[in-house]
Amino acid sequence: MAEKLNVDEFEAYLGEKSGLIDAELGRFLADSGDIPSLHEGVFYALGLDTPERRRRGKRLRPVLCLLTCESLGGEVQRAIPFAMACEMMHNFLLVHDDIEDRDVMRRGRDSVWVRYGKDHGINIGDYMFAQTYELVRLSLERGVNERVVLSLMDLVTQTVERTGEGQALEIEARRRMEMTLDDYMSMVTAKTGFYLAAPLVGGAILADASPASLDVLRSLGDKIGPIFQIADDIIDLTEGKGRGERGSDIKEGKRSFLVVHVSQCCTLSEREELFRILMTPRTDVTREEVHWVMEIFEKYDAVEAARDKGRELLEEAKAFVRKLPPPLDSNLLAAVEFMLGRKW
Repeated sequence: MAEKLNVDEFEAYLGEKSGLIDAELGRFLADSGDIPSLHEGVFYALGLDTPERRRRGKRLRPVLCLLTCESLGGEVQRAIPFAMACEMMHNFLLVHDDIEDRDVMRRGRDSVWVRYGKDHGINIGDYMFAQTYELVRLSLERGVNERVVLSLMDLVTQTVERTGEGQALEIEARRRMEMTLDDYMSMVTAKTGFYLAAPLVGGAILADASPASLDVLRSLGDKIGPIFQIADDIIDLTEGKGRGERGSDIKEGKRSFLVVHVSQCCTLSEREELFRILMTPRTDVTREEVHWVMEIFEKYDAVEAARDKGRELLEEAKAFVRKLPPPLDSNLLAAVEFMLGRKW
C-alpha cells in the first residue's frame, strides 16, 4: 500500500511513475507498425519521439490511477494497462481537440494535424482511440478478471461519451452572445469532470474499492474538473499553454470563465465588442484585438474572479476527498495541491 504523501513526495512519485508509464507505452507501441503517417504520429502525439519531458505532458492521469489503486491496497502492476489507457485516451482527445480548435501548437511544438496534415491527424486520433481499448484488454494479461475489465471498458466508453458531449457544448457556445456562470459550469463539468475522475475510479475499481468510495471519486471529478478548466483559462492568458502565444483562447473564440465573468459586468458597448472579436474567424483576429480583450479582462479583474471561483471549488473538492479512506484521502489532497499550487 502507498504511504501517506505530502506535496513534495507526490512530485517525486509523479516523476517515478511517469517514467514507468513512458517505458510501458514505449514497449506497447514498439511493434505496432511502420507507417510513418500513423505509427510515427502516435509516438509524436504521446511525446515518445523525444527525451524532452515537456513534450510529453506530466502523465498526470495515469499516475493518479496508479496512486489511487496503490493507496487502496491494490497492485500497481495490475493497474498499469488501464493507467496507460487513460494516457492514450487523453492524447487522442487532444489530437482531435486541436483540429476542432485549429490550434497549431501543442506542448511547444506543432500540433499533430499540423505536422502530419488534418486527414492523418483525424486518423491518428481514431487509431489511438482503438488503442485505448486494446490497452484495457491487456489488463487480462496482468491477472485482472473479465468482469473488472468489462467495467473498465464501460468506464472508458462513458468517459468518451461525456467528454464528447462537453466538447459539443463548447463548440456550440462559440455562437452564443450570452452565457451565464451556470452555463459555463455545466459545459466544463461535462467536458472535464468525468474525464478527470476516470483514472481515479478505474484505479479504485482495480483495488476492489467499496461502492461508497467509488461514488465519492465520481463526484470528486465534478469539482476537480472545473478547477482545472478554470486554471487552464487563466494559464492561456498569463503564461500561454505551449501554443506559441498568450491569448490563444481569445482567437479561438472560447467562452472561458474570464469571458463569462466580464460579460456579466462590462458595459453594453464593451460586451458587443468582446463578442464581435470572439466570433471573428481565428485567422482574422488581430494582435490589437487580442490585446483589447486582455485589457477588458484586467479592467474587470477577471483573473482574480477566476481564482476566487477556483478556490471555492477547491474547498468543496477537499470536503469530498476527506470522505475517502486513508491514505488515499491525504494522497489525493497532496496531488491536488501540487497540481494547483502554481495556479492560485
